[in-house]
Amino acid sequence: MRLEGKAALVTGGGRGIGQAIAVRLSREGARVAIVGPHAETLADTVAKGKGIEALLGDVTKKNDDDNAVASVMRNFGRLDVLVNNAGGTDPKPFDEKTAADWMRSYELNVVSAFLCAQAAAPHMLAAKGGSIINIASVRGLEHCGREQIMDYSAAKAAMVSFTMTLAKQLAPHIRVNAVGPGHTKTDIWKKLSSGVRDRMLEGTALKRFAEPEDIANAVLFFASDEASFITAQHLVVDGGFQLKSG
Repeated sequence: MRLEGKAALVTGGGRGIGQAIAVRLSREGARVAIVGPHAETLADTVAKGKGIEALLGDVTKKNDDDNAVASVMRNFGRLDVLVNNAGGTDPKPFDEKTAADWMRSYELNVVSAFLCAQAAAPHMLAAKGGSIINIASVRGLEHCGREQIMDYSAAKAAMVSFTMTLAKQLAPHIRVNAVGPGHTKTDIWKKLSSGVRDRMLEGTALKRFAEPEDIANAVLFFASDEASFITAQHLVVDGGFQLKSG
């Protein structure tokens, strides 16, 4: 019960990594709210956790983010942990990518995190404590970007940079860290061809794909008091995929 008495908000909490994070935090004693655009997936997470509250919203919209944070403060009376997990990608060949694709990827993967942090920070600063955890990706590392998702790879690299700068902005009372998942068994992973999966597995030193719970474990560490002297760090949870030369 490492988070007993605390309150958390997890974006993109309706499935995959976000769902695993929300369920894990709730099992560690936190009151958890999840926000996302689809009521049915949010309900699935609520059913799997304990005392999880679902909030409908589009995290790329400032008004929705402000409303989500306001709801947490109204219902829980505090906000100790913000997990910016919402994100996504749309693989396309380089010559088919558009400026709109790039802007949408950046908005979903980076701007949403900025807006949520901006909404949450005043409450954490007033309480003189809080932890913000941004979900980046191994694809954001300098040599691990993938060609068909270069916009996503660039956005996740920006997420790491944003994490470091936000940590400066919000110190000393709020810690800001990032978790960089490797290839994880999510809905996106399930849609990949067997050939792509085989190449991913071949490049992973531990020779398995991550479970969403593996990522949730890293988030839990940053959210807990065990990480009370850690900020501006990017913890890559990729089974050694980053060891690849490219």
